[in-house]
Amino acid sequence: MAVPKYDEMYAEFLNALSDGQEHKISDIRAEIAEKKGLTAEELEERFPEKTNKVFFDRVHWSKTYLKKAGLVGSEKRGYCYITDARKQLLAEKLEKIDNHVLKRYESFRKYIEASKNSNRKSEKKSQNIEPDISDEAPDELIARAVEKLNAELADELLSEIMEQSPAFFEWLVSHLLEKMGYGVSELELSKTNHQSRDGGIDGVIRQDKLGFDKIYIQAKRWDLNTAVGRPELQKFYGALPNGTVHGLFITTARFSDDAIEYAQSRNNIVLVDGIRLAKLMIEHNVGVSVETQYVVKRLDSDFFRDE
Repeated sequence: MAVPKYDEMYAEFLNALSDGQEHKISDIRAEIAEKKGLTAEELEERFPEKTNKVFFDRVHWSKTYLKKAGLVGSEKRGYCYITDARKQLLAEKLEKIDNHVLKRYESFRKYIEASKNSNRKSEKKSQNIEPDISDEAPDELIARAVEKLNAELADELLSEIMEQSPAFFEWLVSHLLEKMGYGVSELELSKTNHQSRDGGIDGVIRQDKLGFDKIYIQAKRWDLNTAVGRPELQKFYGALPNGTVHGLFITTARFSDDAIEYAQSRNNIVLVDGIRLAKLMIEHNVGVSVETQYVVKRLDSDFFRDE
């Protein structure tokens, strides 16, 4: 199963505190993970920008919203407990505890209202509409928005690449690899082959700046809807010295299922299709520039500790 959303863990969070004692957040996380049957891979899942772990972040927001509703209290860093309001809720034996249940509590409604745009808040108040809340945590809304913007940017990058000359694509590939930390030198670039039918490059790069281990590259600037098939991979593999060195096949197109299966069976070939190429360009700031930057901050609990 996928990692539950933050409002799908309210019941497990509260049940972990049902004995009325203070509990460590780490222990609560472990109990929720066990109750939900989450795998090790699901517990390690991260957001697109590879910052926070999805499960940890969602448990954090579960605690935050339960606390805003007055169902959970916290007097000590890293610990929390249930309140009398939670005990009353428990007595109701509800089948489900979600945001609709939390909206019963005025403190929660005020928190949601305060997080809204002032114009929207005024509009809701004048119309006497109950405040709404997303089923995604704020961090996830930001991550999803960034993911959408990057997907659109990736499409723009690929379209722009296809408008450029083959020589530009040759330079782009080498420039990107250099930005990624590979040992790309003018000497090695001079060995590239310009005879391929699409102006792609065949060359050699080094695994690092010091020049250890050669990596043979094949780059194909093909139409975005083209599928690179198994025969192309077989020709590339056959051209590798002894068939044991590392090979990188990079293209603006996509790879067929047969091609992907073939590469996986060889273990020494890495495939980079158009989508991954664009993502690598965004990640390493190649062909893109920073337009707007937002900094998300959290409370520094250590600052307020009296030691």
